[in-house]
Amino acid sequence: MKSLRRSLRRARFYILEKLLLPLAIVPLRMLVRSWRAMGPDERILREAVATRPLILATYHGMFLHLLAFSGLAAPFGRRLVVLITPSLDGRLLGSMLRYFGIDHIMAQPGNRSVPAAREFIRRIQEGWIGVIAADGPRGPVAVAQPFVLELARSAGAGIVLAATSARPGITFRSWDRSCLPLPFAAVRLRLTRFTGIGCDYEGIDASALQEALSREARAIASPVVRD
Repeated sequence: MKSLRRSLRRARFYILEKLLLPLAIVPLRMLVRSWRAMGPDERILREAVATRPLILATYHGMFLHLLAFSGLAAPFGRRLVVLITPSLDGRLLGSMLRYFGIDHIMAQPGNRSVPAAREFIRRIQEGWIGVIAADGPRGPVAVAQPFVLELARSAGAGIVLAATSARPGITFRSWDRSCLPLPFAAVRLRLTRFTGIGCDYEGIDASALQEALSREARAIASPVVRD
């Protein structure tokens, strides 16, 4: 029975990715263009893109909001690469991001995750801006995990927190509380430096990252984070 459910789920995601997503991409782009992008602060943005290597840490449920800012780094000659979770949802997200000019690396479960991590580190050391869902791949929702700090430490990268909010929007009944902004919604991005380049991360753990990222999300009333 479980095998049948898994097969049906894979079939559903295959239809979504290969058939429905290409048809939906034009209206999706129109929807994103209707959003009123607000932020980030220009000074903080320039400081962030001047950081090499750089990781943007966000929450999984904020990825849809970030579509409003997909071209933010382009004027500075930099590109975004997202570390995607090893799941059917992650594969679908990666396919969607590609339509918005955002590259991705698909992580793998268990020991197979090492090549993906190395590729992600190589990219950000070359100048790409790495984007990571701090609560991925399976949550709990809006709870930062240690792997973000581990990757940043290995890459010698600084971390900038990327918190988003959208009003009005629809919050899905998914584990990550993913929120889709409605047409003409105000979508806000707040960038805050968490660590600088060359930080040795001594004394910093996931709880510190969690506290800081949740604080920034609440500051802009993000629907992804519960009160």
